[in-house]
Amino acid sequence: MEKANYAEFGDVISYRMVFVLFTTIDHHKKSVTIGSGLLRNESIESYSWLLKAFLKTHGKEPTLVLTDQDVAIKQAVENVFRNSKHRLCMWHIVKNLKKKISNDLFTNTDFTKRFSKLVWDINMKPDVFEVKWGLLMKEFNLEDTRWFKYMFTIRDSWIPGYFSDIPMCGLIKTTSRSENGWEVYIVQHNNSESDFKNEFKVEIKVEEKEINCSCEHFKRMGVLCRHAFTRMMRCGVKEILGRYILKRWRKDVISRNYRFSSVQSDSVDCENVKLVNDSYYSFESCLDIVRDDKKRLALFAEKQQILLKEFESDYISPGLKSKTDGEVVCKLLGVTIPIPEEINIHVPEVQSNKGSGVKKRIPSAGEVAYENCRKEHRMCSGCGKRVLHNLRTCPERVGAAKSTKDNKNKKQ
Repeated sequence: MEKANYAEFGDVISYRMVFVLFTTIDHHKKSVTIGSGLLRNESIESYSWLLKAFLKTHGKEPTLVLTDQDVAIKQAVENVFRNSKHRLCMWHIVKNLKKKISNDLFTNTDFTKRFSKLVWDINMKPDVFEVKWGLLMKEFNLEDTRWFKYMFTIRDSWIPGYFSDIPMCGLIKTTSRSENGWEVYIVQHNNSESDFKNEFKVEIKVEEKEINCSCEHFKRMGVLCRHAFTRMMRCGVKEILGRYILKRWRKDVISRNYRFSSVQSDSVDCENVKLVNDSYYSFESCLDIVRDDKKRLALFAEKQQILLKEFESDYISPGLKSKTDGEVVCKLLGVTIPIPEEINIHVPEVQSNKGSGVKKRIPSAGEVAYENCRKEHRMCSGCGKRVLHNLRTCPERVGAAKSTKDNKNKKQ
């Protein structure tokens, strides 16, 4: 199922560490897993090995890859996914903001709201962003702050406006998803009109059967925007052109029976894959119609058997002739055939995630109390007992000192 998900939705992906999870967005806008791996460490070599295995399994590079700012990941993506665009996770960057500025500035709602609005705006063009960034830095005296200067130099790797030319770039902006895809009958109308409410330009080209909006929502998300629909309704348009109904959003993009297929096709012919999925979908639709009618269901099953025997008499899949179940499984897992008779499996070294620190987890209050009760305590010179406190914090001594003080106050 991971291969099917990547084939249809793998335009934009994201992954995390050290258990690396590759995720994407399906036709229900839900996160789906398209791959995973366990790494011994977080080096460039380890990530490169994993990305090569991913590429070998799926056979194509994604258009866009989202990760955090880890240097090793960045280099591995550049080494393996040479045709992919690498984008940094917005959530990680915004999260770092608190560490890079003073607490007074971070609690300044005017600054945080304006900063968030500036960096998250998907409609803002790069030149507009650069001007507004400069004004914001100048107003709050951040022009010489090293972190802001650096983030501005790499703005084309995280600010949304710099990815507007990439199809489906708006599907994922953070790796938190882990943290993809790709003619209505139109009446005669003017070549371009404005949506007066929001000032977006909607252009309809009758001859080319094309509709464009200046918000570029279709390019980023793969669905027409509300501005386009509003203009189409005003024009009396009754049907959406097929070119604006992307395959990745169709409910039948992946057959429900795909996961049960025992033999995977080596073909990369998209038309062939479409025919396979359409065949599954047609079969399922017929079955749904006749399942409650015993007579029609029996007729359907009979016709299926006749068709099956006809095809089996003419052709048997070479894959079924030449491959055992074990070989099919090995192929899916990327295991080299033949499998060696002896396989030595070494216990991997324990590797902590980057940024996790060297300390153990924080113990609970109960665990602390249990460990303390097991320790052999030092003797308190105040009360003469082996306890947790010392002379300075001894309750008896503190109590005696307080009583003495109170008596003195009374006498005065």
